[in-house]
Amino acid sequence: MTKESGQSRGKIMLKVLIADDEEKICQLIEKLIDWQALDMKLSGVANNGIEALEKIEALSPDVVITDIRMPGYDGLDLVKKTRELNVGVEFVIISGYRHFEYAQTAIKYGVSDYLLKPIKKQELTET
Repeated sequence: MTKESGQSRGKIMLKVLIADDEEKICQLIEKLIDWQALDMKLSGVANNGIEALEKIEALSPDVVITDIRMPGYDGLDLVKKTRELNVGVEFVIISGYRHFEYAQTAIKYGVSDYLLKPIKKQELTET
C-alpha cells in the first residue's frame, strides 16, 4: 500500500445513523453492512422518528437509513424535518410498503434510495 492509497490519503469515513422501531431490523442492518470495507461507521441507532431527528442534529451523520413507518415521526416526516433544518444528509428509506405514494413522496423530498423489505445484503451494500 502506497502513501497515496487507503487510510494514508486521509479518507473520510461516512457516518451512518439507523432509524427503525424494530430492534431486530436495526441489528440486521448493522450486521449486513461491511462498514469498514465501505469506509463507513455506524454513529448511532434511533428507535423512533423523534429520537432520530435529535440524533441527526447531535451526530451530523452523512447517511440515514430509516424505516418509513415508526412512532414519533415516520420516515417521510423525518426526511422533511431534516430538510427544513438544512442539514446535508442522504436518506435511504426501507419499507415493507409498496405503495407508490410513499415512493413518490420520498423522491419529492430527495431521498437517495427506497428499498423494500425483506432487506437483501447485496442491494443494501450497493445502495
